[in-house]
Amino acid sequence: MKKVSMQDIADKLGVSKGTVSLVLSGKAKSGRISDETSQKVRQLAVEMNYYPNEIARSLTTGKSMSIGVIITDISNEFFGNLTFHIQERAKKYGYTVITTNTNERLDEFNDAVTILLNRQTDGIILVPVDGGEEITQKIIARHIPLVQVDRFYPAINASYIIVDNYKISAKMTEMLIEKGNRRIAVVCYDIKLNALMDRKQGCIDVLNQHNLFDPALIKDINYEQQEEEIHKAIVEFKNNTDKVDAIFFCSRRVFITGMKYMHKEGIRISEEMDVVCFDKIDSFSIANIPFNFIEQPIKDMGEKAVDILMNQINGKNTINQYLLEAQIRRHA
Repeated sequence: MKKVSMQDIADKLGVSKGTVSLVLSGKAKSGRISDETSQKVRQLAVEMNYYPNEIARSLTTGKSMSIGVIITDISNEFFGNLTFHIQERAKKYGYTVITTNTNERLDEFNDAVTILLNRQTDGIILVPVDGGEEITQKIIARHIPLVQVDRFYPAINASYIIVDNYKISAKMTEMLIEKGNRRIAVVCYDIKLNALMDRKQGCIDVLNQHNLFDPALIKDINYEQQEEEIHKAIVEFKNNTDKVDAIFFCSRRVFITGMKYMHKEGIRISEEMDVVCFDKIDSFSIANIPFNFIEQPIKDMGEKAVDILMNQINGKNTINQYLLEAQIRRHA
């Protein structure tokens, strides 16, 4: 079946293709097209099942009306929520979102950047991957608007939106100590990016200030072997001759895996060990497990990322760098 064109609509109504184009692009008034003609064009477009050729439109306007989003783990509730808020905000600007996933891998990060550049997206919002500075420079070299979210590359002069990971982690560690915990373990990915490093360092610095730091209780988890390594860490904490009082899990996925193995090992949460999760986990709302968590302003992060990106797309070259506050909450 032949695809309906603007020329088909114009021929049927006896008007010019330019008139149809002005009406369907929302420029009828500026083109001095009458309301009667505009209504006829729009009605016939619906009746003939006309859909605009976005590729042709992008060649005319110089914009694809799409942005790319690169995240590290779509299965992670945090990144799923972040992407949702980015999409909802982008809709208000008339933009669609193309989402890609990296699994914290450089090769997949490179593929994602290449795909979005080839798709000629008008801008990119990305969660950096460890060691991905050179790949990210390809975006900047093409003068594509860029916003980093959740983490950032210090060596790259670009906009970013993050939370104050160090400050809130230090505050949470102080709370654990005030509660009477002395042997506090930290479980974190060994990813060398500021978000995770700042969380871990915030804990370590406070433990050092109170002379409670034990390097044996700091576990750096390899992302690709996380299941095995987190299980091993939990067993070590359980069997430690000097009782471990609390565990600070530096991310949502590490926390969920850690909780699974604490349950398997028969460790009673709160009674035997306190736990902290850096992030809110909605699925735990149905479980009667008491623990503290750190809630990030995900909606604010997503919306601000889009707003900054749109300003860049519309010609404002100002670099904006936001450091947002997270909050400590209590579950159950």
